[in-house]
Amino acid sequence: MDFETAADRLYGVPPSEFITTRKQLAGELSREDARRLTALRRPTVSAWAVNRLVRDGAVAPLLELGERMREAWSSGGDVGEPERERGPLVDGLVRRARELAKEAGRPLNETQAREVEDTLQAVIADPSAAEAVRAGRLEHPLSHAGFGPLGAVAPSVTHRRKPAEPKEDPRIRARRLEEEARAAVRRAEEAERSLTEWRSERDAARKALADAEQRLRELREQVKAAEAEHAEAGRHAQVAEREYEHAARTAEDARRRADEAERAADQ
Repeated sequence: MDFETAADRLYGVPPSEFITTRKQLAGELSREDARRLTALRRPTVSAWAVNRLVRDGAVAPLLELGERMREAWSSGGDVGEPERERGPLVDGLVRRARELAKEAGRPLNETQAREVEDTLQAVIADPSAAEAVRAGRLEHPLSHAGFGPLGAVAPSVTHRRKPAEPKEDPRIRARRLEEEARAAVRRAEEAERSLTEWRSERDAARKALADAEQRLRELREQVKAAEAEHAEAGRHAQVAEREYEHAARTAEDARRRADEAERAADQ
């Protein structure tokens, strides 16, 4: 197995199985690839749901729509038709993401479903987001705010005159500010989730360390007791050896005297 295959498999499992699967797959790789795999981070639930959409083959129409919208935007073309396609397509993909997540035993809550939707919207607006989603290895949800296919006014250019600064439509500005606010909220929520996850891992690591230290203390006490038993057994063995030698000499002397007495009696 190579790194790419292992990484693809890793980002297809539920977040709850990520750490265990990463350890297992790392054991099947070379040292360098195992190091790279171990450095990969566990995805959030919403990012995992998008990764499942990719593996389900459901995002291809969205990627194609994004290419068309960005092309129309850059060329000054009409984005009306792709814009009408965008809403139903994104809504359908969010529903499919919910279905896939539920089938995997990890239903999405409203916040996570909204993050999936924001990621899909970013795919349409941002080519880098589209490539990140296409790879199927998202770690965090994506978002897009500001000018782009999701809404902005293209500057007009007149002959022999410097292009005028475009005035942002109030509705577009409100939408942009709303997107920026939602993105800020998402980042804050993600930071809180990350803090919670790492707090849990920290607490688990602390408990494991405390258990190991307790076990080490117990083993040290056992070793200490065994050493004391060994020393006592050594002393007892020395005494027993001396007594045995003394008893052996006594017995030998007694046998010698008995033999002499028998010989004297025979004479």
